[in-house]
Amino acid sequence: MDPRDRRYRWRRCYKLVSLVHVNRSLDLFLVVGARLAPGNQHECPLLYALVDELVRAVGRGVMRVLVVDRGLLDGARMGRLKLDYHIDTVAPLRKNMDAYQDVVGLARSKHFRWEVLGEPEAAADSPASPLEPAPSEQEPMRQATVAAQSPDGCRRTLVGLARGVSSWSECPVPLTAVIHREMDAEGRVEDWVLVTTSASMSAAQVRATYRLRTAIEERHRQYKCFWDLAKMSACRFSLVLGQVLFILLAYTLLGAYLVRRRRQALSGRTRGRLLEMLGPTVERVAVYCQQRFALFSLPEFAEILLSLPAPARRKLLPRMRQLRRDLYRLLENARAP
Repeated sequence: MDPRDRRYRWRRCYKLVSLVHVNRSLDLFLVVGARLAPGNQHECPLLYALVDELVRAVGRGVMRVLVVDRGLLDGARMGRLKLDYHIDTVAPLRKNMDAYQDVVGLARSKHFRWEVLGEPEAAADSPASPLEPAPSEQEPMRQATVAAQSPDGCRRTLVGLARGVSSWSECPVPLTAVIHREMDAEGRVEDWVLVTTSASMSAAQVRATYRLRTAIEERHRQYKCFWDLAKMSACRFSLVLGQVLFILLAYTLLGAYLVRRRRQALSGRTRGRLLEMLGPTVERVAVYCQQRFALFSLPEFAEILLSLPAPARRKLLPRMRQLRRDLYRLLENARAP
């Protein structure tokens, strides 16, 4: 391709890989690491390099779980995070992987135990109440059979757990696999598998942890689409890098400010709406009397005026009209914005 050919239009192409910290209540999102690279580089090694840098910066034991999607699967690096830093990874398997086929084949065994996914899933992390009777070993299998044969036409999900999966040769540690069997009203069945390097997480905990990925991707969309991350016309890499890092820093500082002010509920708003709600929107009326003053809101001040006796209102009306005329004279000399 001739670069002088006017039929082609050159554009900047960069790839941003960021590491976002999120809590279970989804009201805290902090960008703890970012890497800007050319668009032709794969993001998988960049992400795991960010994890290494984060551990070197804050120490071990701070980061506990890493949630990734299928595009960031790397068995060797996932195993290294587990062995070196004790960081567990939660990720879905691709259907063309041998480990996926092995796990799904294991689920076809008649001894494999299925459980009906209950609602709400948010309570899956909490331990069972000691007052509730413990279910028998045959109860999950019975519920799965009833759910599969029930003709009520509802969509349901069956969940199975397999520990010690070692068929992924690239991963040096055994995996815990959670098989999901989705059945719709027409009887169609679709399987998908989540794996984690944790040996103690339950099926409900693995599923609830992976559901955080949707909120993380929404944070990526927020600062890419609503925080002017890409509005940098310069082609010099250092200028683009400065633009990206300052925006991510502002996004993180604003998230920390919302936590400090106990207004985490606003963390899901866009930048324009967030600044609008954080800006000063309350008008106050200052009333001075005998070297003292008081601040009232407009409804409070209107209530005071309306509750005055009739003689006092007649005395106050000319004074208020004079203040209105003085204000209009000041506005006539005001500069245009």
